[in-house]
Amino acid sequence: MPQIYSRFAIISSFTLALFLTSCDSETHPVPNVPVNININLDLPSNQSLNAPGGWIYVNGGSRGIVVYRNFDEFVALDRHCTYHSEDACGVVEVDSVNYFELTCPCGSSRYSIMSGVVMEGPAKFGLRRYNATWDGAYNVNIYN
Repeated sequence: MPQIYSRFAIISSFTLALFLTSCDSETHPVPNVPVNININLDLPSNQSLNAPGGWIYVNGGSRGIVVYRNFDEFVALDRHCTYHSEDACGVVEVDSVNYFELTCPCGSSRYSIMSGVVMEGPAKFGLRRYNATWDGAYNVNIYN
């Protein structure tokens, strides 16, 4: 009898694990593209990153990247909207009134510029985030 019970427990556990992992069949709608960008903070085009709260757009990623400085940390987010991601209008922009939010013209989703999480709207996924390292002086490297 113990062998039958243990086989049943093993099969049940395996079936449950398979079911739980297959429930999340949605994948992130923004393609994962290779990124390796060096930003020189000494260049005039990057001056806004020399102070906390500054941001810039750079080429790269799927539809461009927004780089935001949060004190001694830099955040790099792909500008490709996660709602209606196949539409050409799906490129986030820094909100003109609230610089802490990124807005997407497709579907009115709003994202945090500090993390890329969805703050409002129909989007299910946050923005794709890239690694960002700062040498403490003049160079920020954005990569995945």
